[in-house]
Amino acid sequence: MGAETMEKCHLCGNDTEKVINKPYKYDECGLNVILFGIIQYHCPNCNESYASIPNIRKLHRFIGIHICKNRKALLKSEEIKFLRKDIHLKAKEFAQALGVTPSAVSQWENGKNEIDEAYDRLLRSIYITYASEQSDHFICHGVINLFKELPAKRKKIKQPKEIVLTPREWLNHPDEPCFA
Repeated sequence: MGAETMEKCHLCGNDTEKVINKPYKYDECGLNVILFGIIQYHCPNCNESYASIPNIRKLHRFIGIHICKNRKALLKSEEIKFLRKDIHLKAKEFAQALGVTPSAVSQWENGKNEIDEAYDRLLRSIYITYASEQSDHFICHGVINLFKELPAKRKKIKQPKEIVLTPREWLNHPDEPCFA
């Protein structure tokens, strides 16, 4: 763990020490995340510490994808809140996308109720799809709006048993949004 004088402290104006190779507890995101290999600064005068975290948006996306793909248990309250905030939805919009009440979302995020299996899977699917939309690897445009527009309580709808498509519908317009 090397240290060297670097820049001025934001609080007291004294020189800070550059700290390298020390794990950083990144709790600013609301989760228990430890970052390795980032530069941190420490002021020996006032004891203020802070980190220089490159590309926070990409970091948050990586954290979200990690949660969705690698966490095997039902999502915890803080993970649900993190995923919602990372896809830039207010609680009401999030509730609409999942087909639940805003109260249900509030109870999940505050740890008063546990998310159930179906909504856990749906939330992960929405997040992964949104993340794909925002990257260079487009899966489908507009999926968040599709889910937001579904009513919270749907009655049975009479619809055809089969889906009928022509090659022209999916082959000739690969760049068009699939929910246009």
